[in-house]
Amino acid sequence: MNNKITSYDAIPYPSIPFPETHPERLCAVAKLFGLDSPAPANARVLELGCSMGGNLIAIAQINPGSRCVGVDASSHQVAEGWKTIDMLGLKNVQLRHLDILNVDDSIGEFDYIISHGVYSWVPARIQEKMLEICHRNLAPNGVAYISYNTYPGWHIRGIIRDMMFYRGMQFSDAETRLAQAKSLVEFVAQAPHTADTPYRQLLQGEFRNLGKMTDYYLHHEFLEEHNQPLYFHEFAQELAVNGLQYLGEAEFSTMISSNFSPDIAKTLNDLGAHDILQMEQYMDFVRCRYFRKTLICRNSIRLNRAIDASVVKDLLLASNAASESDVPDLDPSRRVTYQVQGGGRLTCKSPLTKLALHALRREWPMPVAFTDLLAECRSEAARLGHPADETADEGSLSGDMLTAIGAGVVEWRVTPVAYTTTVAGRPSTSAWARLQAAQGYRAANLRGEFITLDEIHRQTLKHLDGTRSLADLIELSVKALKAGEFVLHPENEKTVIAEETQMRELLHSALGKVLENLARQSFLAARAN
Repeated sequence: MNNKITSYDAIPYPSIPFPETHPERLCAVAKLFGLDSPAPANARVLELGCSMGGNLIAIAQINPGSRCVGVDASSHQVAEGWKTIDMLGLKNVQLRHLDILNVDDSIGEFDYIISHGVYSWVPARIQEKMLEICHRNLAPNGVAYISYNTYPGWHIRGIIRDMMFYRGMQFSDAETRLAQAKSLVEFVAQAPHTADTPYRQLLQGEFRNLGKMTDYYLHHEFLEEHNQPLYFHEFAQELAVNGLQYLGEAEFSTMISSNFSPDIAKTLNDLGAHDILQMEQYMDFVRCRYFRKTLICRNSIRLNRAIDASVVKDLLLASNAASESDVPDLDPSRRVTYQVQGGGRLTCKSPLTKLALHALRREWPMPVAFTDLLAECRSEAARLGHPADETADEGSLSGDMLTAIGAGVVEWRVTPVAYTTTVAGRPSTSAWARLQAAQGYRAANLRGEFITLDEIHRQTLKHLDGTRSLADLIELSVKALKAGEFVLHPENEKTVIAEETQMRELLHSALGKVLENLARQSFLAARAN
């Protein structure tokens, strides 16, 4: 791994959270398939290829009762991660400079083992070792997460990689190597002799994709020595050899055939013949899938593949899906579509389901227990002249919520959240968010998401340690304005406010809105951090 270590030290990935790898997500997916995995709040978590610990730090802060261990072969990145851990005073996360090949039983047993962006980018012997670790070090009811590049999508992307790698290897400087590699793809994509052939269209599409990717991603995805995709069925076979089995996907909605058109879904179901491994592979063929985020468990566990709607009754639900109207149309003959921006969509007729989706949107990002949601919607339906049938509405709503989960419209979880939408008199955020806001314009919220901040939100967030009132925050902002750290404009005007009285008047209103925004973005802690 020496070449890989050197390149990742020279061009490091930003060490950020990946919410789809967090124990809460893994536990929630496992719950659907009948696996009661350990409670995230007190979980033992191992990350293979932890970099500077950005993902583990987020997990450790959200779950202070957990024990998190990360291993990485880069001593430089581990050392940088320890600096952050020490600044935050975290006691439940540990980073170790250790090659994956040297991980053994002495590291202990873990409830969750995660590895994002490693498996496809290391030699075969390290891939084998990663699965061995999942077998030997995973708790009996534990869940592992491994992401990897897949065929058939990477047959297409592999053409681009081969082209870029061939050109790039002729240059030693990383910046020049990438620039030359991208230029070659552009040249071939635009070469007139190719006319409007499928090959040219493919290259042009991929070149447009390259323009959306960051340089560090391009370096490691297209110019590294190792990048070996595989078919899903091949990965499933490797799991079986190592005493493991496929549990599901961190992105559960990708497992649902009904998210395709009815004709395609029917054919997929016929082809799959009740074999989930075949079904997943056929869906990859249809999607031309590039990448998977796969969850794994021991093969001794008996999973329930016939998911029953009753599982929803024990879940906490959340959704930001919107319809065309802010007022629910409760006419049962009218179909209404709810859609998450940039995400899934669901069309439904049930008055109770419409009320539930509107209620979840009002509460967003806070989750609501299914039992509480059901009671609220029953009461509201009766008040609006659409009384629900109490003998049937629970099953109807749980079924629709399960469908909404599968469509990517409703999120679900099994444990309470660490954030709140209530702005306290002395609001607080996580120590890590404060540190990140002090250092730059991106910070991790308490959902494990990386959020880009503007100046006034950044200035406010870095002071939210639970000791400062709105008046205190106004004073700090006035000092920052006077010091020239940022400027303040009246709404819809370009004039800069320089007079202190005006500053205070404008800040009183502005900071109230800023705190509300930070609450909606899941930055405000429900407990001291």
